[in-house]
Amino acid sequence: MGENFTITNSKPYHKNNLKLGKGKIPYITRTSFSNGLEDIVENENFSLNPKDTISLGAENADFFYQGIEYITGNKMYYLGNERINRYIGLFITQTLRKSIENCGFGYGKGLTGTRLHNRKVLLPIDSNGNPHWEFMESFMRELESKHLKAILAYYQQKQVR
Repeated sequence: MGENFTITNSKPYHKNNLKLGKGKIPYITRTSFSNGLEDIVENENFSLNPKDTISLGAENADFFYQGIEYITGNKMYYLGNERINRYIGLFITQTLRKSIENCGFGYGKGLTGTRLHNRKVLLPIDSNGNPHWEFMESFMRELESKHLKAILAYYQQKQVR
């Protein structure tokens, strides 16, 4: 992973020191639900993590694509690459989840930045052996389009009745 992504230990913010439920800054923690979102906080000159990154909770080994700037709680990392956008981020997030499935990461054996850096993850590659960013993006765009068409068809059929 370290060849294609920067893996950064995110600056932790403790929940007790935050103004919760106000503002516009997502507070991402090690929860496995709601894209890692614990709460929304007021911006108090935080050191924000960049948008278009993938958050990682070390103890629960959960990955989430983050499309806007955010702050995190304790034991959090984020993966970055200038090519990540919404579609590539979602593709990589799912790939990472599948790659660590049944590997024993969790409380007691956290997926730290070092462990992730040294880990091999299979990604589609282009003819030069580099990650095939265009394929990842077009695959996810096509998948999204397919699901949106199915949803529209469902609601259009429901209106006819």
